[in-house]
Amino acid sequence: SRRSWIEDTFCKRACGKFIPACRDLHSFASLPLTPRCCCGRLVGEHTLLETGPSMSSWPGPGTGQQEEWSVECHTQTSATDAYGTIDFQDSAGRNCHAKYVRVAVDAKAEALLQLMRSEWQMERPKLLLTVHGGTENFPLPLKVRQAFSKGLITAAQSTGAWILTDGINTGVSRYVGEAVKTYGTHDLRKRNAVGVTPWGVIDNHSDLIGRDVLRPYQPLGNPLSKRVCLNGLHSHFLLVDDGTLGKHGCQLGLRRKLERHIQLQKIHPRFNQGVPVVCVVVEGGPDIVSMVLEYLSSVPPVPVFVFEGSGRAADLLAFLHKQTAIDRCGEDFLLRIGGMFGLERADASQLYNLLMECMDYRQSVSNVTASPGEQLSTALAWDRADIAKKHILVYGQHWQVGSLEQAMLDALVMDRVGFVKLLIDNGMTMNRFLTVSRLEELYNTQQGPTDNFLHLLVEDVKQTHIPKGYRVSLIDVGQVIEYLIGGAYRSTYTRKHFRAHYNLLYAHCKETGRDSSGPLNKKRRADCTLRPHQSPNSSPSRPPFFRTAQPYKRKQQSSELGDSPLFVYNFNDLFVWAVLQRRQQMALFLWQHGEEAMARATVACKLYRAMAYEFRQSNMDDTTGEQLKTYSMDFGQLAVDVLDRAFRQNERMAMKLLTSEMEAWSHFTCLQMAVSSRLRPFVSHSCTQMLLTDLWTGRLNMRKNSWFKIILSILMPPAILLLEFKSQAEMSHVPQSQEALQFGWDTGRPEAAQEGGHTVVKVPKCTPYTSLPECQSFLFLLYDFYTAPVVKFWFHTMSYLAFLMLFSYTVLVKMEDRPSTQEWLVIAYIISTAVEKTREVFMSVPRKPSQKLKVWFGEYWNVTDFLAIVLFLVGLGLRWDSGSYRTAGRITYCLDIIFWYVRVLDLLAVNQHAGAYLTMITKMTSNMFYIVVMMAIVLLSFGVSRKAILSPDEALSWSLLRDVVNQPYWMMFGEVYAGEIDTCAGDTPCVPGAFLTPFLQAVYLFFQYIIMVNILIAFFNNVYFDMRSISNKLWKYNRYRYIMTYQEKPWLPPPLIILSHMTLCVTAIYQKHRGLSEQETDSCGLNFFFVIHLNICLCPLPDRAEEMGVVMGEVSDRVHFIQDTLQVLDSQLGQLQDLSALAVDTLTLLSASDSLQQEEARLGHCRPITTSRHHVPHSWTLPHGGGGSVDIMPCHTPRAYRSTPPSLLWERLLNDYNVNVNRMLCCKCVVVVLAMERNNLMRLAHTIPFTPVSIMAGEEVSVYTLEEVEAAGPESSIPYWSSKGLSAVLQPLSSEGCLDGGLRRAMLVLCTWAERDVLRVGCVYLVKAIQPDVVCTWQRVFHSDTTLQLCLREIQQQRAAQKLMHVFNQVKPENMPHSPRFLDMSLLHWHSDGQWLTIERNMTGDFRKYNNNTGEEIAPCCGMEETLLAFSHWTYQYSCRELLVLDLQGVGLELTDPSVIRAEDTRYSDDMVFGPSNLGDAAIHSFVIKHTCNSCCENLGLSGERKEPFRPPLLYGDYRGLWVCVC
Repeated sequence: SRRSWIEDTFCKRACGKFIPACRDLHSFASLPLTPRCCCGRLVGEHTLLETGPSMSSWPGPGTGQQEEWSVECHTQTSATDAYGTIDFQDSAGRNCHAKYVRVAVDAKAEALLQLMRSEWQMERPKLLLTVHGGTENFPLPLKVRQAFSKGLITAAQSTGAWILTDGINTGVSRYVGEAVKTYGTHDLRKRNAVGVTPWGVIDNHSDLIGRDVLRPYQPLGNPLSKRVCLNGLHSHFLLVDDGTLGKHGCQLGLRRKLERHIQLQKIHPRFNQGVPVVCVVVEGGPDIVSMVLEYLSSVPPVPVFVFEGSGRAADLLAFLHKQTAIDRCGEDFLLRIGGMFGLERADASQLYNLLMECMDYRQSVSNVTASPGEQLSTALAWDRADIAKKHILVYGQHWQVGSLEQAMLDALVMDRVGFVKLLIDNGMTMNRFLTVSRLEELYNTQQGPTDNFLHLLVEDVKQTHIPKGYRVSLIDVGQVIEYLIGGAYRSTYTRKHFRAHYNLLYAHCKETGRDSSGPLNKKRRADCTLRPHQSPNSSPSRPPFFRTAQPYKRKQQSSELGDSPLFVYNFNDLFVWAVLQRRQQMALFLWQHGEEAMARATVACKLYRAMAYEFRQSNMDDTTGEQLKTYSMDFGQLAVDVLDRAFRQNERMAMKLLTSEMEAWSHFTCLQMAVSSRLRPFVSHSCTQMLLTDLWTGRLNMRKNSWFKIILSILMPPAILLLEFKSQAEMSHVPQSQEALQFGWDTGRPEAAQEGGHTVVKVPKCTPYTSLPECQSFLFLLYDFYTAPVVKFWFHTMSYLAFLMLFSYTVLVKMEDRPSTQEWLVIAYIISTAVEKTREVFMSVPRKPSQKLKVWFGEYWNVTDFLAIVLFLVGLGLRWDSGSYRTAGRITYCLDIIFWYVRVLDLLAVNQHAGAYLTMITKMTSNMFYIVVMMAIVLLSFGVSRKAILSPDEALSWSLLRDVVNQPYWMMFGEVYAGEIDTCAGDTPCVPGAFLTPFLQAVYLFFQYIIMVNILIAFFNNVYFDMRSISNKLWKYNRYRYIMTYQEKPWLPPPLIILSHMTLCVTAIYQKHRGLSEQETDSCGLNFFFVIHLNICLCPLPDRAEEMGVVMGEVSDRVHFIQDTLQVLDSQLGQLQDLSALAVDTLTLLSASDSLQQEEARLGHCRPITTSRHHVPHSWTLPHGGGGSVDIMPCHTPRAYRSTPPSLLWERLLNDYNVNVNRMLCCKCVVVVLAMERNNLMRLAHTIPFTPVSIMAGEEVSVYTLEEVEAAGPESSIPYWSSKGLSAVLQPLSSEGCLDGGLRRAMLVLCTWAERDVLRVGCVYLVKAIQPDVVCTWQRVFHSDTTLQLCLREIQQQRAAQKLMHVFNQVKPENMPHSPRFLDMSLLHWHSDGQWLTIERNMTGDFRKYNNNTGEEIAPCCGMEETLLAFSHWTYQYSCRELLVLDLQGVGLELTDPSVIRAEDTRYSDDMVFGPSNLGDAAIHSFVIKHTCNSCCENLGLSGERKEPFRPPLLYGDYRGLWVCVC
């Protein structure tokens, strides 16, 4: 037992010899107190001493040598007397319990680990955190305490670690307890904080003495006591006893021994790695340094985690660890050690040497790293996919061959869904991973909730007992799957081709020296690990992250195993494994991968439901059965959700999906699987019901009074011409039936349609055949009418009713010697029905006859039909006799007709209302069994006793049994036989005991008539109300069976059905003569060759055209989608090509330029200003903007310099545009730029004075503004530059660097003084300078004053954008409330270094960029952003496609740094008006493609105009005066 094992294994120690302590020897003569022993106890406390020694026998201070006390020599062991559970009393409402045991100091680590794992049920440690530090209370800074607490508990809980401490309520152990309280869990099994505490230092440890007891404990001890209390937030305690009292340190040896033993344990049974151990140091004294050295010097070394800032030893270790030159830590460091611990210089020097030895191991510890495979295994054991993603599965790791496949196998076995997802995301393919041996290993794993249930299923399938340790093969798994799904399902693992390859695989394994029946060991698993496309002689597998290019080799034709894949649908195989192993989360994850999501959901629903049924039948755990039923419902809901979503997107494709045969699932359809799994919500879904309705009505298009029209058409075939039929397009989603293939309908094609990898045979349409001859048209109409399942139903029903009338006539009238005509018709009907039932059995899908019969007899009505046919044949054989047997035959007829009349109920089930009641009756009949049994028990108890009392002399006869149950049975229905209640009332002599029968009858009637019958009525009532609420769903679910029954039936009813059978026989003979293969028969049914050709000739042309129109519509939608995708891809590729060409030309120019000339030009013309490196919000640009970090260089040949040189690289892309086109839009004449402004720019460059003025504060600058002068009226003005600048003093706010953009650098300045308020004093401004590289680039165009020319054009560009924004704000409608504006920009001359710059007011706030100068724009999220993007579109249309304002950026409605893009015009190739950011036609063309019109574009009347391809405009005016767009 548990109690005896603990007492037999663990001991306690007690001092057995009194040896006084040294200090007591020198003072005992002068003190009246009794001295203490070296163990810390008084004489009276030595329980093992029989008699205490006298004081005279104690050695005096001057006597001989004192005996040294030791644990081994002076203590004795005995069975432990303290173990159980501690109930801590001061938990403030927290239920804190902890397991504890008192063990000797020399206890074995193996026994301790067994105690913790087996007896205390602690989980396997995956990490060991041993916490060391100060034992006395010490203050811990708040930040350090929070980091320690949260980090420790997070690491422990996320990895399943054990925490080892001293377990006391002081020092670092107390902080560990507080961490557990704040961040930990209350679950004792998950709160693995173990305290290893000396027994002798525990306060009130005598309260814990007891064997397997629950002891209350008060952790609040006496403050004056030297003993300590246990910390109540630990979960387990090992109380180490060395026989001493009040002495610390005895636990350290046992603790270290336990740590070493745990380190040798496997982190997981599947891995060879040991449990990682980490030492955590918080504060601590000198002894901690020695302990750290011991951890570091051990083999393998233990990592030490030191919390800096916690104090004393931890701070010293952290300080030395950070020092690169320890030599400099000399005398000062020794003084620091001595002052910290109060040590003398010698002791401090010794401690310093220990610290230096610790530092000697820091490199070795930091360099000890496991291989990537071992790291991944450790992360798997911890279930830390985040660590693997961030630190292990990264670029540059070198993986051993097969390590990642093994990691995937381990993740699947350990049910680590996160790791499976991570490996798949990083390139692991199931086609590479999944092999026969790996899949078998997964099925034979013992991890997870298996409970050997799979072995029990294998036993049920094999009908034999399998031995323990039996290895389940994939063939066994296939048989289990077939057993669970049932019906005609055939697993891939049981087919012939798989068995052949499987046997070949293990024959190869046996040749390599392995027994195929034995378990697969890991050492030789690679010999038999064959991939789906890998032969036995192929090379070993490569890791999925290792790719190499190899020359193409033609595949050799061979008959090896690898010629055909074993696992075509890899995710399906793993998905089925997860379902059979009941790993729901893994199954849900694998369900999301692969194909056929709805099919797999229905398969999982069926498997889970069948497994739940097997659990209930096997009388196993009911909880597991309910859990499996819940899993089944979850996957059933997933299937319904997928169907619902598909139905909402495309109704017809969803219905095709329901009837598409799934090759991976035994050619079942989703609808078949859903019906098999009794998934009623799936079958009752609108999509399924619409499909069933179309299947039921066939090509008939009827909504009202369908039964009347059908019956009339059956009785009067010419009435068929008056019916409406559906077209081929309306019936394209309905699968083609076998009879349709017989007749030759094939939608005009000789082969079936291929959709999504499945063969979907479609039923052709049938419309009024106006293009065919009249006789042929009527023939097709007749076929479409009589093959509709609803017509078959009514035709068979009418025939069946006629048969019942004839059969009733036969049994009611006198039976003659020879059968009458009516009887012959009945005989023919029943015999033809028997032939039809035989055909159904042999034409069913299962291959084995036994399986065919099992599936056929699984239907209730088939059983009744079989009994009715057999009983009739028996009666028919008896009626031919002329004697008494004829009477027996007639009686047999009379009994047989009951079955045929009951069969009418199945015909009523087709009706929605009658079908619900039949379902209720079936439910009541099936559920009343136990109540009827109880009623029968009561009936027999009364009937036997009553008959025995009233008839004591009765002889044995059959009437005796009848009399026992006859009258008691009728008494249940109210017939009490009142005259026979008192048998002694008349002249009849009274039998002994007859007076008891009235009493027995009263009791019987009370129980049977009042209690049992009313219980039965109440039960029926409950069933009725329950079934009524779901009767509609039940009828929809059962409707599938009725429709499929008549879908497969021949259209001729018995006895004429024999003609259909003859047709089938002739067709089968013809096919055998033609030598058709089985595959062609399966795909084409009975559609033979000449019928196909006849169908092609007779198929009407309008029907073909309509069908092709539907197909072309679907193809057109797909083509449009592909075109849109390719257009986006082409645009992205174009951008990459442009950037690539720019980079090539730039590199060519740089390599060809003279570096010396570039340096001289930079020194002569491009002196940079000293600016700030503070981040200016509007210095960033979009990723592909012209203001990016790409240096703008001119091409080899100078040309039109009015746009930035990258447009020259794109010139060849725009040469093919047609220039001779007319204008699309008549627009207003607009003033954009005056031609005289070009002259003003050149004149200003030569007339600006350069007279510096000495100012004391800040740096002097001159500011030049662009002023406006009215020309012809107030609506038109002429800008001109002021000839004299105004002085100002600017002070840079910082000189730490510059803020670089693509074209300019910027810095913030403060205005301290300004002339005539040209600048506002006290305001912050932004000063921008042209980049030196840009200046050097344009120096070839502007040979002098290059910087000035570029600054003037930047200002000119912003002024043009201002004017356009002014007009835009005037013409925009009122429903656009936002009125953006551009900042004013001025020219600035910095006197100190002679630089020309631009200056504008600094904007504060959230700086945003809305588009760039290549046409890319953001997705607008508010009205302001839509207004700004519409402004760019408006400028393009307003300027008659001549100008385009892009690169809009700023804070709110204040904008700056625009790019005015101007269309190229060769007549003014020598002019650059709008700065270097003008990309010309390329930018306009990009904008036309990328811009998306919004609501503001619609309000401005611009929507739709942008979609016309960009063409360079025709300029009819010139720049002499105003730019005028001639309309």
